[in-house]
Amino acid sequence: MCHLQDAINQRHSIRQFTNKPVEKKMITKIVELAQRAPSWVNSQPWQVYCAMGDTLQAIKNAYRDQDIAGNQGNSDLPVMSREDWAPQTQDNMKQWRHGIVHHFANFDEAHEKMTNASNTLYDSPVILYITIPKASPDWSIFDAGLFAENIMLAATAYGLGTIPTYNSVRFSAILHQTLNVPDDERFIVGISLGYSADTTINSYHSERRPVNEILHFN
Repeated sequence: MCHLQDAINQRHSIRQFTNKPVEKKMITKIVELAQRAPSWVNSQPWQVYCAMGDTLQAIKNAYRDQDIAGNQGNSDLPVMSREDWAPQTQDNMKQWRHGIVHHFANFDEAHEKMTNASNTLYDSPVILYITIPKASPDWSIFDAGLFAENIMLAATAYGLGTIPTYNSVRFSAILHQTLNVPDDERFIVGISLGYSADTTINSYHSERRPVNEILHFN
């Protein structure tokens, strides 16, 4: 395992995975480490549903059918149009799009590769779905985010790649049925997990704003 600082710096979104399986023992270790995340009064609101093998393939097939039918996503958390985001966050997203395009021959190739990767849920062998009870305050979403970050850092330390996505939870009814998740839980995010493929789409590391632009001493 690598040190924490190395894991933080090495972690980036992986959009193409190999078909090499991830052992359940390793997944268990990763989630067990992630459980050290803080939460409101130690409420630990999260549950993790690990989709792999035939179960994950069934989810991918069902999502594909929804896409072919032209159905829009219906995630448990609302989605806001990018045009409604704060200006500085819109600027960050715009820079991200420009940056990743430069890793391909042209915009059309970048769009095709990114769209295909997203629609196939990145061919990941594992997706860890994180839920919290519907009877939870908004702070539990924050807690779930801390837990999710721990998962991704632990996975990086074990030599695995990850990507957290809305796309993996956009058809929550399918997930509730396929994963046998009770109706009183809501899906927060899915984290694709596996071994990174040696492809162009994985070579991009997004930039971060200078720390002096986001850190304010008073």
